[in-house]
Amino acid sequence: MIGHLRRDRALLAIAAAAVVVVGCLLTGAGGVRLFWTVLPVSDLLIWVFARRVAALPQLSGDARRFWRQAANAAVFFVAGDLSQTVVAWTHPGPAAAVPNSFQAVAILAGAGWLIWVMLSHPAPLTTPRFWLDAGSVMIGAVVLIWLLLLPQAGGSPVALLLGTVITAFAGFAAVKLVLSGNAPLSVLAAAPMVAAAVIQGFVGSLVTADGRHLRLLLAAQVLPALLLAVAPRLQEHSVRLDQRSTQRTRRPYSLLPYTTLAGLFAALPVVLRDGLGPDVWLLLGGLAATTVLVVTRQLLAFRENAALLAELGAQQERFRSLLAHSTDITSVVDATGALTYVTPATERLLGKSPAAVLGTTVMSHVHPDDLPAFAAAMDTLRAAPNASVSYQVRYAHADGSWRWLDVVSRNLLHLPSVGGYVSNARDATQARLLQDELRHQATHDGLTGLANRALFDARLAAAAAPSPDNTAGNTAGHTVAAVLLVDLDDFKMINDTHGHHAGDAVLVAVAERLAASVPAGGTAARIGGDEFAVLLPGSGARAAEAVARRFLDLLDVPVPVQGHRLLVRASVGVVDGDPRAAEALLRRADARMYAVKRETRLAQMSSSS
Repeated sequence: MIGHLRRDRALLAIAAAAVVVVGCLLTGAGGVRLFWTVLPVSDLLIWVFARRVAALPQLSGDARRFWRQAANAAVFFVAGDLSQTVVAWTHPGPAAAVPNSFQAVAILAGAGWLIWVMLSHPAPLTTPRFWLDAGSVMIGAVVLIWLLLLPQAGGSPVALLLGTVITAFAGFAAVKLVLSGNAPLSVLAAAPMVAAAVIQGFVGSLVTADGRHLRLLLAAQVLPALLLAVAPRLQEHSVRLDQRSTQRTRRPYSLLPYTTLAGLFAALPVVLRDGLGPDVWLLLGGLAATTVLVVTRQLLAFRENAALLAELGAQQERFRSLLAHSTDITSVVDATGALTYVTPATERLLGKSPAAVLGTTVMSHVHPDDLPAFAAAMDTLRAAPNASVSYQVRYAHADGSWRWLDVVSRNLLHLPSVGGYVSNARDATQARLLQDELRHQATHDGLTGLANRALFDARLAAAAAPSPDNTAGNTAGHTVAAVLLVDLDDFKMINDTHGHHAGDAVLVAVAERLAASVPAGGTAARIGGDEFAVLLPGSGARAAEAVARRFLDLLDVPVPVQGHRLLVRASVGVVDGDPRAAEALLRRADARMYAVKRETRLAQMSSSS
């Protein structure tokens, strides 16, 4: 920002002109003629720069209106100072340093215009407290400046009034900037304006017609004019660089009223030093008025605070009631994984009181099989502040069972008031059991409980993926699998003789014995009416034949059905091969099964003959 200002030719020209003009006035070169020639030029610069700011597209409508009206007010300043320029050039001398009546009226009109613009500028924070603060600050500013000017009572009363009005305007501008939260100018632009008003207020009434210290006073008075010309130019830079002070965070309180009151009390010993006089009564009146405003403001603040505390208490009670009667568990876990807060719903859902779980790690309540999913969710949360994740895991119940919980967690470690991971969990046990049941029904046979044809095909397709365990018979480096197709012999006779209920009982018994024959990792399935299949991923024909022998041995035991002991026979086709050629593998198994069935029939016919 500073480097940007250093490259502004207009600001550099104004600074150079200020040095030259002040130097000339201090040395007596130019005198009042130079002084009153510079002032209209500075007023014209205010008009030019204010209109440039009003034309900026980045400004809001209210800020654009303010700067447009500020340019209009500068017209009054130009007219008033030009009238005094004419007086200075036609009647040079110390008397020309004192403003004429038209000039004073024009300056007052311009200042009044600006005060009206400030008063009418929309401020979202113009609460009663704002006006009380503004009133106390302005009263204090007026009283203090009059106390400073009263010792120079020999000066011009018009100048005295003018300096006070300008100082009051500066005080109001400062209050508006600090308190309103919607000031149309930046701190960078407000600083030279306030400085100009303060300097003008101090030196305005000191200019007299007797010529005492005239050079110093003229040099001091030309500075406010140049500072006011600089302000809108600085505002233009602030807007272009998007550094307007209106965007800064406002404090929840202001010290200005108390500072003003302290300043008035500090001035009391000084004015009492010379005894009772107009200055003492002025100070006491201002002190009383400011004290009343500050006390009123404080009482209003107490009332507002009481209302806020009552509302906060009601909200807290409402919040506690909601949490106490909620069916969901709300918890907070710190960075170490320890539970620092849980709601009473913990006891309803998990049978554990909040006191029993506080301080324990949340992982100690998660099912061991669900720890990988929980760890993945925590990794997602740790990735960034305010990160959110949803997951479903089982939590231990006090009775030893497990409850499925749907959990939504958010990383709020960055918030000092929270400092942890906030989670909301609701019971999903019944929904999860229903979901598992539906999934099981979709993939398993309703009668026997074995895998159905869809699941068998899916497992066969999955067996085609390379696996380190698929090594048996894998000399070519491909995955292998063994398939057994089972068909019951003369099952129709059982149905026709004993009924379908007996047939169903036989199918269930066969399924149980087939499942008992299949080793871990294998899949037993019912793929048709009395047809079954077994998939052994990574196994060869030898291992499959061993499974077939175990199954056939178990079938040698008759099946008890409705008081009968039915002997069940089955034909088993065993093949092995590449599961990637699933259809070919199944055709081979089917062909082998029918071959076994024919061989069995021929053997039965031979034995009967």
